[in-house]
Amino acid sequence: MKNPVQKIVTMLALCGSLAAAYAEEMKFGYINPERIYTETRAAQRIEATLQREFGSRQKQLSAMRQEGLKLQQQLADKKLGSQEKQAVEAKLQEAGYAFRIESARLAEEYNLRRSEEFAALQNNANAVIKRIAEQEKYDLIVQEAVFVTHKYDLTDRVIKLLDEMK
Repeated sequence: MKNPVQKIVTMLALCGSLAAAYAEEMKFGYINPERIYTETRAAQRIEATLQREFGSRQKQLSAMRQEGLKLQQQLADKKLGSQEKQAVEAKLQEAGYAFRIESARLAEEYNLRRSEEFAALQNNANAVIKRIAEQEKYDLIVQEAVFVTHKYDLTDRVIKLLDEMK
């Protein structure tokens, strides 16, 4: 083995076989967070709670939108006099402004509340995942992947364990 290329090839082959042997001993797992956020009972409870909390405000916002559409229709009919038209335009502008403010406020409050609730679910899921990893001696559990075979997918088990909590 006096040829330096042969030495490099031999070293690469040795490193490759060591890496392959080590990889065979490693235990991998995968969690699909989207399924955790949609399929667990806790996630469904969160969505129901948010609907109860924000449903009436969403209906009010919808009513405001309908009122704005009625005003637009009045302007489109062209049956209004000059002063009536100006009054309806002013009312439409004011209604549009109020709608945008309320819509932004509702979206911000809803998203903040939803984030708080799902952060608690994520903490519970992480605890369950960590417990599985420690008990079953997993080397790596990931939540993001382009492709994963069913063999490594632990999502169903995590959902089941989360559903058994409270």
